[in-house]
Amino acid sequence: MLETSELFVTETMAELSARQGRTADAIAIYRRLLGSAGAGDERRERWVARLAVLEDGSAGTPDVVVAKPARAPAPTLAAPEPSPPAFALPLVVSQPVRSGQIVYAQGTDLIALAPVNPGAQLLADGNIHVYGTLRGRAVAGVRGARSAQIFCLRLEAELVGVDAAYLVSDDIPPALRGQPARIWLDADDGRCRVGPLPPSFDPTARR
Repeated sequence: MLETSELFVTETMAELSARQGRTADAIAIYRRLLGSAGAGDERRERWVARLAVLEDGSAGTPDVVVAKPARAPAPTLAAPEPSPPAFALPLVVSQPVRSGQIVYAQGTDLIALAPVNPGAQLLADGNIHVYGTLRGRAVAGVRGARSAQIFCLRLEAELVGVDAAYLVSDDIPPALRGQPARIWLDADDGRCRVGPLPPSFDPTARR
């Protein structure tokens, strides 16, 4: 059976593969998960359902929340003025993200105003902001935005990453666990880094 940390990485990477159009890779990863899971593993049902969707060629499931960039309304004036560039509002999630749920912000940032529970996944093409406790998994810049970052007020994550680089729970320094933190990609070596969130960014910090 796969180790717990490997399960986190494998399931997350399966979803990243699916979002990046590498469906065959995602199918192969989910098949590996199913082949390695025990008979009583409660995650089997979720993996079987997700695999069926991928093999059927469908893009999403009822448990996947996808947000696309919001487009500015077309101008109503008759004058042929050039339209301003579309502004992509972030996807805002105000309810707790439950175990097994995947929230994907397509082409924009993701803001979570409630806790992210263990087993939940946040994926975003842009940045991820969690104004609460991050206990699940979060990957920013999933389509190659290497400058994307993750910000959270309480870091207790199973996995965090930017683009294809990631850190699992054991990689997070003990001094930063349960603390405000940010996660980014080091421009020099391409590794995922985690550091304290500056007090000026933390609304709960005393001035």
